[in-house]
Amino acid sequence: MKSLKAYEIIRDMILTGEKLPGSRLILSDLEKELNIGRGPIREALMRLDRTGLVKNIPYKGAIVETPPTRKEILHIYDLRIDLEVKLGVEAMGNITDHVISNLKDLHVAMQQCPENHHHLDSSFHFLIYDASNLPHLCNIARILRSSVENFLNIYRREKEHCVKFNKEHGLIIEALKKQDTEGLQKTIAVNVESGLEVIKETYGTIFRVAH
Repeated sequence: MKSLKAYEIIRDMILTGEKLPGSRLILSDLEKELNIGRGPIREALMRLDRTGLVKNIPYKGAIVETPPTRKEILHIYDLRIDLEVKLGVEAMGNITDHVISNLKDLHVAMQQCPENHHHLDSSFHFLIYDASNLPHLCNIARILRSSVENFLNIYRREKEHCVKFNKEHGLIIEALKKQDTEGLQKTIAVNVESGLEVIKETYGTIFRVAH
């Protein structure tokens, strides 16, 4: 599809710094640069808006947003590990058989590495964290996730990543069933760190953006 090709080209231009934060993405200019029609380019810009890399502003057009810096991403993941481990431990005593059953259903749904794997992954974690009965901390965890999760979803997850995440999710379920606090802490931490590894592996270019 031409819109997908346009999306990938513009995405990589932004991540490599060829299109700088704050610069306008003008349809006529992109049409000449990419040798692709305006329709597919317009669709690509709408998709990029959903990822957070581009912001479509009425009467102004598409503007390149500022991606998180390497330093920000590393700090965010440090905070996420600490907070999500705490939420998991707090939730463990409140996890019912019904919640375990729902976690298993999500786990099964993720086995085929569907396109919405990332969304199912987030649902899996917050099904656990919401059981902590600490709604304000859960909201903070959601904000921390949302600050990078769009960038996690810029590239389709490779099968090897899905397999790794799915294995870790299985260990999280087992730790919850056994009420294994230490095991749960370890598996949640490892799983969150795996997300950071995906970022490093799939678009290390973002770490070369000046910060």
